[in-house]
Amino acid sequence: MWGSPVTKDTPGLRDVTATVCSQDAMDQLRIADNVVTEVMLNRNLVHSLSQVPVVLFPAAFGVQGNRSIALRPFLTRDFMTGKPAVPGVELPFDALEEMIAGIKKTKGISRIVYDLTSKPPGTTEWE
Repeated sequence: MWGSPVTKDTPGLRDVTATVCSQDAMDQLRIADNVVTEVMLNRNLVHSLSQVPVVLFPAAFGVQGNRSIALRPFLTRDFMTGKPAVPGVELPFDALEEMIAGIKKTKGISRIVYDLTSKPPGTTEWE
């Protein structure tokens, strides 16, 4: 959609940046989360999307010291089951593009991925 899919053969996928609860890591996550929250508020999506975890994970994708961000817009009524918000359906493409553009400005972020896992088998969180 906005880049090649992440597979086991994706170059740099095994490049892992040590990530602990540091000021740098928390700042990256805070900035990305704020971008997503602002887009959701400005586009009145806060009531149509049940949950939108913004997850910082240590995949550098070939850029030493970088991390990546996962977005997981999720729809549920009871949090016992649920499905991902499909881009272009429950989450407008232009809203997603705005989120991605804003997150890309964050220093030290290599890639932004979109998690399409339903529950079950996944959880409502990101693990």
